[in-house]
This record gives sequence, structure tokens and C-alpha cells, in this order.
Amino acid sequence: MLTAADLRRPLPPQWELLVGGDTGTYMSAVFILFPPNDVSPDAFILEEFPNYRYVGGEIELLGGELGSIPSWSREVVQAYRSYMPHKTKMPMWVDVNSQFKHELNNYNITCRGNTLKLELRVEISREYLNNRRVHLAPWLSVLPWELEHAVWPDDTSSAGRFEREKTNDHTLDGVEHVLSRRPKHKSMLREKSETFLVRFQREHRRPELAPRLDRHLGQN
Repeated sequence: MLTAADLRRPLPPQWELLVGGDTGTYMSAVFILFPPNDVSPDAFILEEFPNYRYVGGEIELLGGELGSIPSWSREVVQAYRSYMPHKTKMPMWVDVNSQFKHELNNYNITCRGNTLKLELRVEISREYLNNRRVHLAPWLSVLPWELEHAVWPDDTSSAGRFEREKTNDHTLDGVEHVLSRRPKHKSMLREKSETFLVRFQREHRRPELAPRLDRHLGQN
């Protein structure tokens, strides 16, 4: 049976791989691939790295070394470098209040705090899902379970917020962190702004002062 490890190889430079994660007692990271040449590309979720599993619907930490932060970090970074061999550190979007930023930095994981609120992260992620712009690799197991059992209340909370219930969602959290950034391919980023001098020259050009060309003599 085909697994994620069978496909681990350097990605073409036009493709972009982003990582989202959740930190705490239950750790997880997801690798999400975005194709090139698209203003708002679909998301292809390649791999998941939870330090837990679900048994009979109940969450359970993995035993042994697989459940420790050092071994979990090494596994995730090693897989990341299979796709991005030129990278020395792995950037990962996490909650802005994560308490594990300094510790994970020791294992070459750079945590980027996502300042977007949960309500907005959920709203953007549901937009991707409802429009079928999220594609799951067939070997994923934890994320599909969390997506299937995600619960949204019928009404807003007492604070007027429409948020997903925070339970059994550590891998899903990583997906929402990445999707909420609305990734765009590098080629679609805004061009560098013109300087004042360049804009002044462009707006005040006088055609009569432009250099005249002679196809026989060249530029005069």
C-alpha cells in the first residue's frame, strides 16, 4: 500500500509547502502543499504527525518515545527536509499563545504565531472545505476523523461568536492555521512599489524630449 514516505522527495521550486501545528500535551503537525500559478490555489494535505490516536472515539497519547517532544520533532523535521532539502529550519504556523516556541526552536522548528482569531480561522477553513478546495491524501487517518466529528454550535456564543467547539481537534487546528493565511503563490505577490522618482518620471514624460531613433544611425 502506498504511504507518504514513498512520495517524499524534493519539491519543484514552483510548489509551496506550508506546515501548521498545535502544541501542548497533544502535539500535531500537518504538511499542506499548494500548486503554482494560481491566485488562490487548492490545498493538498500530504501528511499528518499527531503524537496521539483515537481508540473507540477517545483520544490517547502514543506510548514510548513516539510521544516525546524530541522524537516527535525529529520525525517531523526529517520528513520536512525530504521535501525541502535546502531548508535548515521548519517554519510552522501555531497559535500565537503557544508556550512551546522556545523549546521547539531547539529542534529546528520555528513557530510562527497566527494572530487571526479562532472564529475567522474556522470561517475561512469552512469556505475551503465547502468549495471542495481541500484534498486529503488517502493515508491520513486522524485528520479525517477530526473533520468528521467537528462540531459547530447552532447559535453564537454569549460573546456573539460563532466558533467551532474546541475538542479533539489538534490536527485540524494545524490545517486551520495554514488555510486562514489564504496562501498565494509567490509569483502572485504584489509587485514592489515604485519609488517617487520612478513614478514622477513616468507621469511627467514629455514625448517631444524622448530620444529619437534612426534605424540607420541608431539612437541620436
